[in-house]
Amino acid sequence: MDEAVVTALVAAGAAIAGGGLTGWFTLSAAKRQAAAAWAAGERQAAAAWEAGRQQAAAAWDAGQLQATAQLDVARRTLTEQTLANQRAVRRAAYVTFLSRTDSAQLALTAWQSAIGTSEETARRREYDVAMGAVGEALNVVRLEGPEAVTVAAEALRNSLSASALGPQHPVTQRAFLEAARAALTPV
Repeated sequence: MDEAVVTALVAAGAAIAGGGLTGWFTLSAAKRQAAAAWAAGERQAAAAWEAGRQQAAAAWDAGQLQATAQLDVARRTLTEQTLANQRAVRRAAYVTFLSRTDSAQLALTAWQSAIGTSEETARRREYDVAMGAVGEALNVVRLEGPEAVTVAAEALRNSLSASALGPQHPVTQRAFLEAARAALTPV
């Protein structure tokens, strides 16, 4: 065999054998790179999962806080509206009661002035009707309360009695007004 042919065969054999060895090293390196990429991907996925879980938990907590705050505002608004409505109803009851007591006071004065005259009976009837209206208005005040206003209202009604002693009406009216104002003042 010619030396050139042998050299060519050796070179060809080395290329074939070296190519196999190079391919094996290349395959091994590719496997290591794939394993490293897979591990990095797993770590990245785990970190993304944890970040997503934390974001979801934070969003849940924020939603709970917001819902609680909205419920608190709704409760306060409802309470304020209820109290405002209660004050409005009480105010109307108190105004009606005061108006009726003023009318009864005028009817009492007119009746007392007419005693011994031909107008006495008619004025007495007017007084009785006015006191009936005071009684009706007092019942509404009793329903609406509070107790301090009811007590003052009853004293005011009693001051309008035909048998009441002296000028009690102004004093009892002032006491009723003070109790009513206290009941109508927001806390």
